[in-house]
Amino acid sequence: MPITSLDLPEVLNRFVESEVEEGRYTSKAEVIRYLIRKEMQERHSVDEKLSDEAIESIREARGQEDEGEVRELIEG
Repeated sequence: MPITSLDLPEVLNRFVESEVEEGRYTSKAEVIRYLIRKEMQERHSVDEKLSDEAIESIREARGQEDEGEVRELIEG
């Protein structure tokens, strides 16, 4: 696993340390990895929502009732 070093402002460092001290995580690295994964999941969720909205717009524009047909056109 690659190693990354970073400087944190004092307020962020205190937050990370408190998460470990309170037993939520076993290390500072675990806190940071969790927060990065959470951000990735939120972005992925937003991307999916945008995709669903795009599919809905296409469905409406083509006058099709079945989203599956539209998804086939896009993914096909």
